Amino acid sequence: MTWLYRVLCLAYWPLLTALLLAPDPGRLLGVTYVPGAPGGRGTHFIAFAVLAWLTLGGRWLPHAAWPLAVLLAYAGATEAMQWFVPPRSVELYDLLENFAGIAAAAALWWCFHARRRGPSP
Repeated sequence: MTWLYRVLCLAYWPLLTALLLAPDPGRLLGVTYVPGAPGGRGTHFIAFAVLAWLTLGGRWLPHAAWPLAVLLAYAGATEAMQWFVPPRSVELYDLLENFAGIAAAAALWWCFHARRRGPSP
C-alpha cells in the first residue's frame, strides 16, 4: 500500500505546486469562479491535508518529523513565492490554512495508526 501513497504523492505534489503558483489556478482546472464568492477559504487547508496524508502514507523516511518539516517549509515557500506571481498575493490566512491542513492530517494519521497498532503496554 505504501507504493500507492508514493505514486499518488509524486503525482499530486507537482499538480499542487502548479496550482499554487499559477496566476489563475481555476483556469488550469477549467473552473470559473462565481463573482462575489469568498476567496476559496478552506481550499489551502484541504490541499495541504491531502498532501500531508499522502506524504505520511508514503513513508519516505523512517521518522515522520522530517517529512513534516519538509511539508511546513514547502507550505511557507509556496506562499512566499506567490508574491512574484501577479495577481496572486501572500496572505497570512492562507499560510495558516496550509499549516492547519498539515497538522490535521498528521494528527489523523497518527490516531489512525495508533489505533491499528493497538494500545501500548
